[in-house]
Amino acid sequence: MEKKELTPQSAREESEVFEELEKLCRSTGYIHAIAYFCWRDNLIRFSGDQLTEKDIQHQYSNDRLLRTEISTLIGLMAKGEMDTNIPEHQTLQTYIDQSEALLHEMHMSLQKPGMAAFKVMVRDLSKSIGIDPFSTADGLRESIFYGSESAYDFQYKELARLKYRADNDWLKSHVSFTIDEACLVAGALGDLQVQRLIDFRETMLELSPEQWTFLPGFVFSAQELEAPSCIPLETIEHILAAFCVDRDQANASFSSLSAFNETNAAPIIKFADGSYILLQHYSLYEAIYEAPFFWMAGDNSYSATASKNRGAFAEQFLADRLTRVFGRKHVFQNVDIYKGKDRFAEADVLVLYGDRAIVVQAKSKRLTIEARKGNDLQLKDDFKKAIHDAYDQALLCSQALISGEYRFVLSSGGEISFSKRPTKIFPLCVVSDHFPSLAVQAQQFLNIQTSQAIQPPIITDVLFVDVLTEILESPLHLLNYLALRTKVDNQLFISQELAALGFHLKHHLWLDDKYDKVNLGDEFTSSLDIAMFARRLGVPGERTPKGILTRYEGSPIGKLLSEIEASATPELLGLGMLFLQPSSDAARHINNGIDRLARYAAEDGKHHDMSAPSEADKAGFTIHFNSLPDEIARERLSAHCQMRKYDTKSNVWYGLLLAPGNGDIRGALAIEEHWKADPDMEKALEAWPRKPAVPIKRLSQGALRRKIGRNEMCPCGSGKKYKKCCLN
Repeated sequence: MEKKELTPQSAREESEVFEELEKLCRSTGYIHAIAYFCWRDNLIRFSGDQLTEKDIQHQYSNDRLLRTEISTLIGLMAKGEMDTNIPEHQTLQTYIDQSEALLHEMHMSLQKPGMAAFKVMVRDLSKSIGIDPFSTADGLRESIFYGSESAYDFQYKELARLKYRADNDWLKSHVSFTIDEACLVAGALGDLQVQRLIDFRETMLELSPEQWTFLPGFVFSAQELEAPSCIPLETIEHILAAFCVDRDQANASFSSLSAFNETNAAPIIKFADGSYILLQHYSLYEAIYEAPFFWMAGDNSYSATASKNRGAFAEQFLADRLTRVFGRKHVFQNVDIYKGKDRFAEADVLVLYGDRAIVVQAKSKRLTIEARKGNDLQLKDDFKKAIHDAYDQALLCSQALISGEYRFVLSSGGEISFSKRPTKIFPLCVVSDHFPSLAVQAQQFLNIQTSQAIQPPIITDVLFVDVLTEILESPLHLLNYLALRTKVDNQLFISQELAALGFHLKHHLWLDDKYDKVNLGDEFTSSLDIAMFARRLGVPGERTPKGILTRYEGSPIGKLLSEIEASATPELLGLGMLFLQPSSDAARHINNGIDRLARYAAEDGKHHDMSAPSEADKAGFTIHFNSLPDEIARERLSAHCQMRKYDTKSNVWYGLLLAPGNGDIRGALAIEEHWKADPDMEKALEAWPRKPAVPIKRLSQGALRRKIGRNEMCPCGSGKKYKKCCLN
């Protein structure tokens, strides 16, 4: 059957395809087909000096099998005897072709409910009946099964150690190993398999096609792990046994695509001769991160402690990662919020930085098997417990932040004092485990309430927060991303948050209002993937993707941003975020203006200034360069900003006073109040000698080159003609 001939309408029912796929997977020697898929689709190969985006593009190919698809093949194979004899070359090729065809048909079959609902929606548009194809569990099953992996395998290893650190005594006494020992063995096994596959590929070139198989690259013994892991053989055997599929049960529970597949929780296969096979190393790390909790939950005397430790891990991890960016004095954990003597709410983690706040609520809930199977009530109940409850709590905390009626009490008993209440609050709702299709479900089921101060929430997991705080290491860059991400929330369609972050790093997450919906594919994560591999694994590659993080290096704006981050004052923070948002063309113009005016002020000793409004943000900035006494200089800056703000009908205007020559910050101010008509300001404007100021958005569209004449006054506000200022 050809892939191109299949459509959701022509595909068979899911149960029929599943049954045929199971029969194929239990064929003699089928394990060699799976080994081929694992080698072809799970490994990243590169031969140059460093890993490039081109090297990992195949990871986003439609021809590649996803790990969930390969896990399905492994789970179905585990229901049989798992014969390891090498089939004939043509038979093996038939296994491969049939597997891909059946998996494609399965994909088409899963699209049936969504396509049917979509047709009804189109048919009933004239009746204004809003039936969303993705509003039901059936409609979401496809995005849940084919949802992108939201984590890197090394994250599971690193976070597992933190997640179960408090449970090591139970693990040692009940399964005879600690979580650290399990991670060390898994790491040694990963290194062994990579080297074996590299070596075996060269060896296989010397063999005849009838002997070709990648299976030996996935076979290992317990003894081979003893030296590299420095773990006793007996402990290694306990670890392997804990993650071995039960051959006697033969994965009996795996009766449909969404049913429990034991090989996900126990991905290692042990054969009668004592050898082991691990076909997807990623699955082992994921199992180490997820499975121990369920072992402990089965112990009635310890389950409550395990749940408590699980929740504490998520809160502590999030606090630690945010502290890495914002510093300890700006991050608070377990904050109780009181109104009078009554406890109103609790913030798991609260970040206060300048006039911005991040309210984090963490939950340790998972998507259940029943929800994956298409149970509507269960899906919505899972979402409520994992996400909506967290958002409701975050909303209460956010509302309290903008009110002066509440006290924020720390676990130490002290209270948080506010020099200024936050003007922008970002709710962040985080689950501790991978929650498939989380971004899609959030768009469907979350009832969002926003205000001028309280932004739409970001719904994600601890694994994404780990990446976010690794890559966006500065407060301004992280806050800028949150501002942009929440701004485009209704325009964006993504399968997972890494795609939005990856796009932002390279292209800036600023979407034109003319687009109702923008679909960002996983291929936008390629430079992000390389950066994480370089930082966490030492793989040769760019640690910082070229784009939003590098464009201001060595520039006047870059210098200002460094000073702004060092001060963390409310006035400068808002201005810093405004500097981060322009396009490359607009940023180049602003940089040129700052550089030239600083030099002019140093050369002639006179006052020079520039202004630029941002229409999209209803904001703008004015920069003054002069050597006037501080008090006089600040009064002039304040008056100028008032006029600019009123003239452009902006709600916020920032002022910056810079020293001539070196451009150091001498002072800053922010005027934040909704624009309203004022007769006195109108009179003042009539007498005010206006200079043209091109909006930031028009700068990004090349407005200067098209519309400003050579002999006109330069729009940067230097007082010089355009041809003698910013034209070049």
